[in-house]
Amino acid sequence: MSSVRNKVQPALEFIPPAFNPTVLRVTQWLLPLWLNKMGCASIETENVEVLADIYRQFDLGETRFLIAFRHPNSPNDAFCMAHLLWQAMPQAAKDWGLTLKYPVHSHFIYDRGIPIWAGSFASWMFSRLGGSSMQRGKLDRQGLRSARNLMTNGQFPISIAPEGGTNDHSEIVSPLEPGVAQIGFWCVEDLQAAGRDQQVVIVPVSIQYSYVTPPWLELEKLLSEVEADLGLPQQAICQDEASSSSLYLRLFRAGEELLSFA
Repeated sequence: MSSVRNKVQPALEFIPPAFNPTVLRVTQWLLPLWLNKMGCASIETENVEVLADIYRQFDLGETRFLIAFRHPNSPNDAFCMAHLLWQAMPQAAKDWGLTLKYPVHSHFIYDRGIPIWAGSFASWMFSRLGGSSMQRGKLDRQGLRSARNLMTNGQFPISIAPEGGTNDHSEIVSPLEPGVAQIGFWCVEDLQAAGRDQQVVIVPVSIQYSYVTPPWLELEKLLSEVEADLGLPQQAICQDEASSSSLYLRLFRAGEELLSFA
């Protein structure tokens, strides 16, 4: 049963990164189980050798870089990124004859509000996986300082979602927040101030989901529930993609009915 809070709560404290190699190894071992639980049939990757070569440059001290990844569907995106860094990329590096330092990993920025609904264990695990918290919608000076330091001095590269949040669309990119570019500029400034001759790179990574079987029947059932709630007459269930073209008309009709209540 959820509890009702009727008083002001203390401000959320910054959670610093506290990377723990043992936590990383255990999480890597559990990753296939999580991918199976989320119903992922398979993951296909493209151009992974490009990222692997940038990691090689990072290992040699030639480059500092940030992974700017698409964030269409949380929390599945984190599992997909983990698969890319922990499994797909090391294999691609091996295939291309590239040597990478172990562990192949990344620091990352996560929303400080996640542990509120995911539980305190999430904050413990994220921290020990090298994550650094950031409060969205406000000037989080501690979070920004941590991200800036990780970009310049972190043991690993850093991963950030430039969209700032999910939009549930694999094909549509939300407006990008300026933080990713700003952290890149800060890194250039910090490297120059320290007399370090390293290149700063921002690497875009796209994540796109697709259905193995088009979910027309599931969508029709959901639309039928909406129609029933609106008191609209029920329609015959469509069974294939051809007859599913009628779903748009039914959705349009449901929208018109909702507007009539305004």
